[in-house]
Amino acid sequence: MRADICASDDYATRDRLLAAIYELGGAPEGDTEALGVGLHRYLFPAGELTVFADAWLVDVEGPDQLVRDLLQLISTGERG
Repeated sequence: MRADICASDDYATRDRLLAAIYELGGAPEGDTEALGVGLHRYLFPAGELTVFADAWLVDVEGPDQLVRDLLQLISTGERG
């Protein structure tokens, strides 16, 4: 499943996205934890989540349930 998260300059939502990734048990594939421009991969027991950030937007792609849980956590602050 793929979902648009926010505009690239919406730093509050980007911060909530990273917090939700870590709360759901995601671990960055590389050394970096920041969401700079580019493709970022986070590993979960349920699979891999890809976060893409460019000059316009931030989006995610991954297993359906993981993306749904992530969206729920970003929007409400609570797990669904």
